[in-house]
Amino acid sequence: MQVYSYWARATLDCADAVGLPYHLTAYAGSDDSDAAAKQAVGQLLHTRHARLLANQALAEYPTGSAPLREELIQRLHSKQGELVGALTRNHYGSIVLNTLAVMFLDIDAVDLRERIYPTPPPLSVAEFFRRLFSPPPAPVYRDLDESLQLRLTAWLHQHPDWNFRVYRTRLGFRLLVTHQLLTPDTAAAQAVFTAFRTDATYVRLCQKQHCYRARLSPKPWRVGWQRPRLVFPYDTPAQQQEQREWEQEYADRSAVYSVCEWVGEYGSGQVCPDAAQVIELHDAACLGKGKLA
Repeated sequence: MQVYSYWARATLDCADAVGLPYHLTAYAGSDDSDAAAKQAVGQLLHTRHARLLANQALAEYPTGSAPLREELIQRLHSKQGELVGALTRNHYGSIVLNTLAVMFLDIDAVDLRERIYPTPPPLSVAEFFRRLFSPPPAPVYRDLDESLQLRLTAWLHQHPDWNFRVYRTRLGFRLLVTHQLLTPDTAAAQAVFTAFRTDATYVRLCQKQHCYRARLSPKPWRVGWQRPRLVFPYDTPAQQQEQREWEQEYADRSAVYSVCEWVGEYGSGQVCPDAAQVIELHDAACLGKGKLA
């Protein structure tokens, strides 16, 4: 899980090897201190400038790693003191739960839709030619709840020890695996992603960031509010104050909305301690009687 306590930004107006002007921007994070983050970003900016002068491709993070630049709100630890996850604020202002090994699945309705192909009755010759030159029938899709239920049934038939909590989101479903811990880079996790047609963008993000993610608060535009004007990290106290005022208005508007709707629990009923802690936090933040946002 690539989450940092401190972030710094640095810029440089310079020129490339042939004299073309460039405005370079670099970001770096640190868990040690603000000074350490600033030192790291200075080194990164120097590296990027050197790559520019050497006519090499620029990358935000030359190592190939791309931690999400999000403000850390809180780290979550187990009763034994081990890191379980973290709360961060994403680029459009929503609170996100990041978990190391408590598995969340994000399933969009568009990916879950399944066409039904009923077995046609025997046709007479006349009926065959009539249908041959007629427009094709409109596609028939399986009900979304039924489609998910069939996938759950199939998976649990093969893996009876598994347990899922199922939530409805505005555009699909969210599943939470509770019986065991499972990191995103394992073959078992990939099998679950595939079996439930998990959103491909979400899967790539989980594997890249080495954690699962679940949004705990509404998307701002769904509650009649705009995205934050400022980009994290904030450079001045005035910017921090402006952001905090944005957050307060966002929280006020979000209060009457919900992120998830409870559907049910499926499987063995087993819940491991880390999952129980995550469930309590997740449900308190997401569930409600308001419109899904």
